[in-house]
Amino acid sequence: MDRNEILRRFEQCLDTALAEEDPPAGIPAELLSAPEPAADGSAMDWYTMWAAVTALTQEVRLQGRAFKQMGETLAADAERRSRKEALGGLLEMRERLLRGLEAVRGREKLQPGLWDRIFQKRWRRVQHALEVVVALEEGYRLSLGYLDDLLFQFQVQPIKCEGRKFDPRRMNAVDVEETDDAEEGTVVSVYRMGYEWNGELFRPAQVRVARRPRSVASNE
Repeated sequence: MDRNEILRRFEQCLDTALAEEDPPAGIPAELLSAPEPAADGSAMDWYTMWAAVTALTQEVRLQGRAFKQMGETLAADAERRSRKEALGGLLEMRERLLRGLEAVRGREKLQPGLWDRIFQKRWRRVQHALEVVVALEEGYRLSLGYLDDLLFQFQVQPIKCEGRKFDPRRMNAVDVEETDDAEEGTVVSVYRMGYEWNGELFRPAQVRVARRPRSVASNE
């Protein structure tokens, strides 16, 4: 092979290597082009550019962490609201069980009378009804005990009010009773029980508070 042929092939290789290529799909051609000189004619400061990219990367990471924390906070708030609604339903069920239990416990104890001894069939019906009430009372008691255990696991505690000093932070006074049998400001009865959840007030109690009779107070 002579010298001219070698030179010709070398020129072809250079032309092929230096020929322009289409940019890869999805990447703009301007990103692959050589950097343009600055306005004053000086070359681009690659250190400044790298510092800006690094700062942008750190900002993206910080924003990502902030969004993650925000998401976790929103999820925790949603979970707390859901638990609060569920606990509200359980407490409403407890109130109904308490009312039912108090009703069956307040029943009058019946004894067979003269007519019951004569008409024994009638008394047997009464006895059967009484047995149903006793079974109902036991069902209320067991259900209430199970529900109280469940609420205890959720760290829900009833607020003890009756016979104690009125606490405006945990109680609402919906009625006042003038009496000499209790010290003024003492809770004499509870209309609606209050509860605490995780050591915080969940629902205030609605109570009746004792007050000294007006005649006694005016004489003093």
